[in-house]
Amino acid sequence: MGERARLLATLPFRVWAVLHAVLVLAQVGLAGALLDAALGALAWHGGIGGSLILVATVQTALAVPAAWPGRMPGWPVAVSAVLVVADTAQVAVGHLGLLAVHVPLGVAIVVTQVVVAARALLPADRRDARRRPETISAGR
Repeated sequence: MGERARLLATLPFRVWAVLHAVLVLAQVGLAGALLDAALGALAWHGGIGGSLILVATVQTALAVPAAWPGRMPGWPVAVSAVLVVADTAQVAVGHLGLLAVHVPLGVAIVVTQVVVAARALLPADRRDARRRPETISAGR
């Protein structure tokens, strides 16, 4: 697969993963605004939280071509699928007011998505860089 085709396979996932990270980080700010009793913070927090289920679902779908044929690792596919489940549970426990579960689960979601977004910004296949010296030395 050519470099251009690989870029086209990975670029949507890269952009979406960063957007997803921005949204989960916004949730942190909105949770803080809730503690400060800011007007409208609960509505925004709930609205973005509910949309994160769809955002994680789209991210999962975009991670598949990024991994195959885009040559990114396969783990973001699995982690994105787990985020769909985690986001769904997060919305449910948030609506139930179970803060003892909602807060730590939220922290786990934020950390996980930031890691996925950071990985999305790395080169698609770092193994190519490790293989090149062997290929060059074998050709001598």
